[in-house]
Amino acid sequence: MKKYRVIVPPIVQNQIRTQASFIAQDSIANALAWEKRLRTAIEDLAMLPTRNAVDKLASRRIGQDVRKMVFDRIYLVFYRIRESNRAIDILNFRHGARLPQADEP
Repeated sequence: MKKYRVIVPPIVQNQIRTQASFIAQDSIANALAWEKRLRTAIEDLAMLPTRNAVDKLASRRIGQDVRKMVFDRIYLVFYRIRESNRAIDILNFRHGARLPQADEP
């Protein structure tokens, strides 16, 4: 099986760092462990990106197929698959209780 390239843009890197900083207010060790698990889960998409279903609402909001991965039962990672160059674009990361902004999946 051929791997995909996972692309995490700066805006998503910032979203992850913001959440890790919030967790670190209680425990730096927990924040570091959480971030490591999240980044591993995101990188694991490279092997089987189609394992998560297409999210119809997110797809409708941005006009293309968007998949949603649930992490730790409360965080959402939205991504698209570009078959033409075997890439996965991570589009957004957020806590599941937070509603999307107008330009977010």
